[in-house]
Amino acid sequence: MSGRVLVLCGPPGSGKGVVSRTASDRGMTVLSLGNEVRAEVAARGLDESPENVGKTAVSMREEYGEDIVIVRLLARIEEALADTDVLIDGMRQPEEMESLKQHIPNVMVLAVSASETVRLDWLSSRGRGEDGSIDDFSERERREWGWGLDVLMSQADAIIINDGSLNQLSNRSDEILESLGF
Repeated sequence: MSGRVLVLCGPPGSGKGVVSRTASDRGMTVLSLGNEVRAEVAARGLDESPENVGKTAVSMREEYGEDIVIVRLLARIEEALADTDVLIDGMRQPEEMESLKQHIPNVMVLAVSASETVRLDWLSSRGRGEDGSIDDFSERERREWGWGLDVLMSQADAIIINDGSLNQLSNRSDEILESLGF
């Protein structure tokens, strides 16, 4: 393995997608845990609704273990590391981090934080099926913070505060990735 791994974490709507696009523009391979859950939703023949995405994420963990989403990505992570650095977008659980570290010891963490107001505004305009209403947002918040997102964010090597425009977030992301050596 020649590449390194950067784990990106943050609550829904904090700006992880913008950071991921910036990482991709810098030549990093971006792998998304959320895409794994959405693929499972599709494989189960379900519509991508807030309820279906949430229930699928929970049932995957209940059926296969708390680290199932990262386990499903491990082969792709290891393959990508032969050529590039890898950004893992959307980790939410300490168990996922521990599982990753069993396979890849030198992992850095980048957290993205934004106020609830900023995140609600962003999610309402994003148009993803899993985003839904304010009630859906509240349920998603409870679920994801309950998985230990705060624990992961406390382990961050750097934190991006998203309190400006998308352009400012993109520029700040580029600066932080550069400072972390990516």
